[in-house]
Amino acid sequence: MKTIIFPTDYSENANRALEFAIEFARKTGAKIIAMNAYDLPYAETVMTHSLLEIMKENSEAGMAKVAEKLKNANIPFETRCLVGNPVRLVKNLVEDEGAEMVILGTKGASGIEEILIGSNAAAILQSVTVPVITIPAGSKFNGVRKIVFGADFKSKKNSTALQQLAEIAAVFNAEVVIAHVIVNYGIDNQTVLDAKRRISDYLKGIPHRFEVLSGENVENTLLEFAEQERADMIALMSRNYSFFESIFHKSVTTKVAYHTKLPYLALHEDK
Repeated sequence: MKTIIFPTDYSENANRALEFAIEFARKTGAKIIAMNAYDLPYAETVMTHSLLEIMKENSEAGMAKVAEKLKNANIPFETRCLVGNPVRLVKNLVEDEGAEMVILGTKGASGIEEILIGSNAAAILQSVTVPVITIPAGSKFNGVRKIVFGADFKSKKNSTALQQLAEIAAVFNAEVVIAHVIVNYGIDNQTVLDAKRRISDYLKGIPHRFEVLSGENVENTLLEFAEQERADMIALMSRNYSFFESIFHKSVTTKVAYHTKLPYLALHEDK
C-alpha cells in the first residue's frame, strides 16, 4: 500500500481517525494525503467570495495542525485544501493519486446528517472503489486482533473484497470471522460449502472461521455478533454506485456504518 486519503474537518472525531491512519501508515509504509474540502451551496457573489476567502484561511490553519502531527509522527504526507463537493473531491483524489484506501472519522450512531462530513461520508463509502475505514466517535484504537466480516455466501462478485480483506488482516495479524446472516430464507448446505471453500482460498495464511447467523435484520445481527466476539473491526462489502445513486441509497453497509462503535471497513464488490 502506497497512499491513503484522509478527509478531515479538524474535529475531535477526525483527530481520532488521524491516529488510526498514522498507525496504519506506519505498518504499511504508506503516504497519507490529508484533505479538507470547503464550499458554499449557492451562487457566487461578492459576499460569497469573501466567505470563501475566510473558509480558505480556516481550512489552511486547520491543515497546518494536521501537518504538524504527521510531521511529528514521521509519516510521509501531503496536504490538500480544496474547494468543491467533498464526495467528488475524494473520489477524484483517489483516482488521480492511485490511492488504495480512505480513512475518515464519523460521529457514529445518529443518522446520515450526523456523519463527520455530512451526508458525504455515506456517499464516499458507496462511490469510491477502494476500501474505506471509518472511525466512529468514542472508539479507541488498541490494535486490530479480530475482524468480523459480514459475507453474503451467495455472492460471486467478492473477489476484490476478499483480496483487500486478506491484505488488511495481514497488516494487523488479525483473525477474520466470516459471518453470513439468514433473515427470511435458509441457505442450502452446498452453497455454504462452496462459499467457505472460495473464501478460504483468498484467506490462505490468515486465521479465519465461519459462522451462520439468523436474525430479524442483517445490520443488527452483525453488530450484536461483533460485540459478542469482542471484535476490533467490522467489515462489509458495498455495492458500487454512481455519484448520484450514492447520495440517496442507504444500504446495509451505510446502516452499519451509522451504528457501529467499532472501526468499520467498507469493501467493494467486483466491477
